[in-house]
Amino acid sequence: MTDTIVFDTEPLIAYLDDEPGSDTVETWIDRVAAGEVDGYISPVTKTEIVYVGARVGFRRETLLDSLRRLADLGVSVYEAENCWETAATLKADHTMALGDAYALATARAVEGTLLVGADSDFTDVPVAVERFRDEPA
Repeated sequence: MTDTIVFDTEPLIAYLDDEPGSDTVETWIDRVAAGEVDGYISPVTKTEIVYVGARVGFRRETLLDSLRRLADLGVSVYEAENCWETAATLKADHTMALGDAYALATARAVEGTLLVGADSDFTDVPVAVERFRDEPA
């Protein structure tokens, strides 16, 4: 089991929307809050949570409050300045969204595991990934 978990957008939206697999995401958040593991998120993932969350019906302020709560629980933002070159390389070498490249680059930088969902962008990548679900919601 990993000592460091990095949250991608899909698991956090699933957690906020109580989608299938949200209990697994909650367990990881609880482990971060208890100090059992370190937790990270990329600033691009934060951006995605706000606009994707709004698309599925959440109020912007609710999403911002949720991001503040994650920070209060110990989920740290890993600075894009520290991993942008890795994100660029991953984006160039793999067909994936920019947000996914940053999430992977963050996981690589902190030597952690990236918590993802059913997104196919995370197949055959040079970073440890763990899926919280195998089917999209």
